[in-house]
Amino acid sequence: MLNFKQPQLRDVIEAPADIAQVRTNLARLYQQKRQLLTDKAHWAHNDAALFEAGASYTRLFMDKMWEAFNEDKLIGDSALIEHLWLQVVQQEHGTAVNVNYADEAGENHVLFAIDQALHVQAHLTAHELPVLADITDEAPDYLINEKMFPALLQIIKLLYAADLRFRSPKETILQPVNDLHFGVKFPDAKTFTATLKVSNNVAVPVKINVEIGHYDVRSFQVVDETGNDVTTIGKPHVSASGTFSWEAQHLPELTNQTLTLTVEAVAIDTLPCLDNLFVIASGNNILMRTGEQVGSFQLELPNKQELGITVNSQDETLTLHYPDADTQIYELAKTYSFFGEWLEATLKTAIIV
Repeated sequence: MLNFKQPQLRDVIEAPADIAQVRTNLARLYQQKRQLLTDKAHWAHNDAALFEAGASYTRLFMDKMWEAFNEDKLIGDSALIEHLWLQVVQQEHGTAVNVNYADEAGENHVLFAIDQALHVQAHLTAHELPVLADITDEAPDYLINEKMFPALLQIIKLLYAADLRFRSPKETILQPVNDLHFGVKFPDAKTFTATLKVSNNVAVPVKINVEIGHYDVRSFQVVDETGNDVTTIGKPHVSASGTFSWEAQHLPELTNQTLTLTVEAVAIDTLPCLDNLFVIASGNNILMRTGEQVGSFQLELPNKQELGITVNSQDETLTLHYPDADTQIYELAKTYSFFGEWLEATLKTAIIV
């Protein structure tokens, strides 16, 4: 129930169909309206009335989003738009917009939803969007024909530009390769230790070194003879050759104390998913090389674009990087089947973070 003569609503209706801006403006207006309602006893716990208020603002957002789809030339001129319809549905925490596809038999399929559409935590959730198996030879055909895919990809790109994103790379191949982020299984950590007795020469900084090679540091600690943690009084550094150093200015209270440095680190080079990528890439005559930073790797693809991988041993995650922020998994996997093969195998055991 909206009064379209309200100036702020008129501004939204008449403004360009910018999905991000429309959602921001309507979310603000809805929160103001909800606050006015919940301040009154007869509305405060009236769930049906509160839902309808949220649904009204969400429907306006849905209509402006539909306007944006139709104004986009790729989407508006496509056969796909003739099969799509949008729907506002109730959720436990707010409202959602379902993007439905009507097949040739008139049966409806929810492709994906914008969950909590007017909430700060709004996100995309895939329902019947394609996954990696849908583009392999063994898998049955996806319900949307390939001629419609460019328009479907463009819809996702518009929503990502509005900061509406899928939460998991497992959900669908219709999401960007760049910044794809997920947890992977790491090998057990190895502990490295070194000790140093602090001299009585106050002019000499305290510096403890330990060789960790190609291992990546997960944590480290420095303690004195009585077990007191003195880690924060110094600064760490890892050299290109794999020497971990902890250095501090000489402090009088440390004189003649034996300090112990303990470093917990993991061998990133032995990650199964990276070994698998190296083998698959090599089989396709693509070089995989290590980057300047520990835990970074690059593949120079035949299209002269670089696929980057960053591994973080502290939170045990892997992140993909690609120069074109709009390129989706579907597009890269169709061009380079080895990428889809590797990603499918890796995501089977991935932990979503």
